[in-house]
Amino acid sequence: MPAMAENVLQMLMGMVDSYLVASLGLVAISGVSVAGNIIAIYQAIFIALGAAISSVLARSMGAGDQKSQANHATGALTMTLLMSLILGLISLCFGQEILSLLGTEKLVAEAGGIFLAIVGGTIVFLGLMTSLGALVRTTGNPRLPMYVSLLTNVLNAFFSSFFIFILDWGIVGVALGTVLARLVGVVVLWKSLTISFAKPSWSLDRELLRLSLPAAGERLMMRAGDVVIIALVVRFGTQAVAGNAIGEVLTQFNYMPAFGIATATVLLVARSLGQGNREEISQIARKSYWLTLGFMLPLALLIYAFGTPLTQLYTQDKEAVAASLLVILFSLLGTPFTIGTVIYTAVWQGLGNGKLPFYATTIGMWGIRIGTGYLLGVTLGLGLPGIWAGTLLDNAFRWLFLGLLYKKRIGA
Repeated sequence: MPAMAENVLQMLMGMVDSYLVASLGLVAISGVSVAGNIIAIYQAIFIALGAAISSVLARSMGAGDQKSQANHATGALTMTLLMSLILGLISLCFGQEILSLLGTEKLVAEAGGIFLAIVGGTIVFLGLMTSLGALVRTTGNPRLPMYVSLLTNVLNAFFSSFFIFILDWGIVGVALGTVLARLVGVVVLWKSLTISFAKPSWSLDRELLRLSLPAAGERLMMRAGDVVIIALVVRFGTQAVAGNAIGEVLTQFNYMPAFGIATATVLLVARSLGQGNREEISQIARKSYWLTLGFMLPLALLIYAFGTPLTQLYTQDKEAVAASLLVILFSLLGTPFTIGTVIYTAVWQGLGNGKLPFYATTIGMWGIRIGTGYLLGVTLGLGLPGIWAGTLLDNAFRWLFLGLLYKKRIGA
């Protein structure tokens, strides 16, 4: 429950940013939306690293190995800082060029480039919040990261509103509000750590690297594919981009139970594996799926029922509203598939096998989602419905792929 609430609060920050940016016009919300998809790639990489941190640390705790715990904690911070440096430099040096390559209009690319340079250039704060949160959560304090997320949301809303409506700093103000709020979150989490650290070294944690690289690769394939999907949506016009962005912001809340329970699933599976209790893992997987469905389906139905008034909080443009409602509908239809994909990915990561989710996502995203989306949406002219039909097929494939292989392993 704390992990679920934390995910909801993290997404609420993006929702608040989108709402504030919406006051600046469709060009601004489109630019920040496209930039947000690049930042989502970064966030996905750090989430994957956080899952790997939780897995290796929970396994060490299950085995009672304190020296290994200290080594993993130090390795986690080292890898976080290294990734942040690389991603931050990419954002600062090539941000606007990346958005232009996606086919966005000049004004949209300029608006998004500003946001990406500021938020992406200081991505170290998001990275540290994710990794420190994983350390704090795994070592027995799952509620604190939730409280920190609540704090950063309140600060983000305050800072961003002040910079936009009082100082009139526009997109720069929204970006600075996000950065400052995350900085405060990093400080609070750092001061709350109770785990011991090993002496820093230039070598990377091999066990953490072995699990985090496939997990990061899986997230990278997913988010990079999302950027390609956005490039396809751009073909349908600014209204379609804005409506698609608003729909995705609203439906993010559908997925929060899945991501929260997946976090717990990784921890529980890894701890059971460390204790040698393999029979419990199947029960964890089964309960995780049905528990997620019980939380996620009512949320999806609620957002679908109130889709129009929720979308109109962002824009009154009829084409953008229609595009947003389409996204909400497809999100509802794909609920069972999405849950299966997320939960079985978490199970395999908890088992220490990040390669299978990587293979499933690479094939599903690049072979099915993008291929089907291009065929239906662009070639056959179905537009946005064709793009989202590809998304449903992708999630269905990955659920079957990961679920059947897991059942085969258990049967063996």
